[in-house]
Amino acid sequence: MSISKATVYDCLVIGAGLAGLIAARNLHRLGHNVLVIEAQERLGGRMYGKYLPSGQWIDQGGQWVGSTHARFLALLDEYGVRRFPTPGEGQKVLMFEGKRYEFNGFFQGLPEGERPSVSEEEWCDAMQAWNCFEALAKTLPPGHPQRNDQNQKLDSKTFAQWIEENTKTAFGSWYFAYMARAVGFLGPEEPNQVSLLHVLWGQNCAPQSEHPEAELLHGGAGQIPEKIAAELGDRIHLGEPVLRIIQDPATLTVETTKGRFTAQFAIVAMPPHLAGRIIYDPPMPSVREQLTQRVPMGCCAKLLISYERPFWREKGLAGIGLGNCQWIELCADSSDPETGVGVIATFVVGDRYRSWRPMSEDERRQAVLSDLVIYFGDQALSPSTYDEVDWPGEPWAGGGYAAFMPPGVWTSFGEALTAPVGLIYWAGTEMAARWPGFFEGAIQTGEETAEEISKLL
Repeated sequence: MSISKATVYDCLVIGAGLAGLIAARNLHRLGHNVLVIEAQERLGGRMYGKYLPSGQWIDQGGQWVGSTHARFLALLDEYGVRRFPTPGEGQKVLMFEGKRYEFNGFFQGLPEGERPSVSEEEWCDAMQAWNCFEALAKTLPPGHPQRNDQNQKLDSKTFAQWIEENTKTAFGSWYFAYMARAVGFLGPEEPNQVSLLHVLWGQNCAPQSEHPEAELLHGGAGQIPEKIAAELGDRIHLGEPVLRIIQDPATLTVETTKGRFTAQFAIVAMPPHLAGRIIYDPPMPSVREQLTQRVPMGCCAKLLISYERPFWREKGLAGIGLGNCQWIELCADSSDPETGVGVIATFVVGDRYRSWRPMSEDERRQAVLSDLVIYFGDQALSPSTYDEVDWPGEPWAGGGYAAFMPPGVWTSFGEALTAPVGLIYWAGTEMAARWPGFFEGAIQTGEETAEEISKLL
């Protein structure tokens, strides 16, 4: 039975990404009348994928889960989605200044196991700076950064300034710039674009030491939105951008490209800059309006390259490459052991992206494959499929993996990030206090906003 547009809903959820779907599902389970309104013609937001002709899945958005992602792990168990360890056996490859180093250890953020054989001076420089970085991050209390003297000082600097002040070698400097771009600290972006405070906060609430990329999902993360949506039935409208939200003291009205809907509450579940495109009547408070002008998405394209088999393993390689190559600073084996197909996931980020994107399609492909040859050999030139996901060019995303805070934003406008405005609440991975930028953070905000609104209904 379809729901009439004359219905006064308990809650309208704007955005059918993971956060919005979780919020709507939880409210629906509690017996509340909800409607999800999504601008795109598909579900999932940054959680979507597809199957290749070989039968191998690829995730065009996020794909990993870590052992401390308790909410996401519970969701996977609930829907019967099986996991497997992210492939990593064999030698990792580090390329730096044209030199190749193979090693068998963990690189990003912790000197675990064997390290690459860069010089002792270079490695000590990076590790000493890392110890300083971790110690500084631990001075921040849990939760979103608040406005105080210490945070204002940290927020006035770029991460690039800190790198310059705390490293002495080219390797040490690149190590942290790589962390900003490839790992992202929720960005990803160049270190001269992001606030030092934001990077420190990201280290605390989403640390690589907890191995957030420990596992992958059989069938991919992209299968999950449909599983959640199945519970909601026809309570989801796709292809219907929201234009305006009008509030009065008791209810609100949402105007879309196709109609008007009235509800007691709304959850806007989208990145801050997209939420800022909606017209609000009355207007948003000035601090919220200013915030949404200042929280850009990371500049990142995702590439997924498949091969008949994971040929790199025959060479004793793990399928993990990192380094200061021309285009690719990080790539990872994303092959499902049940298909036998080889898949490499990789990214072009920041300034590299801005130089790479204007190229022709053939030039972009050749650039990516040429760097993969450096990591894995000539067989990388002959993929079965090549998929390019231009996240900055996606009109309903604007970038990936998530949004980040430039200098000054947290301590000037951060208070408005999650604060409800009248009957409007905010959700989405960017709003999470723990694991922002990950599926776990999206689920957290979806659950929390649903719980808050349910108490008021």
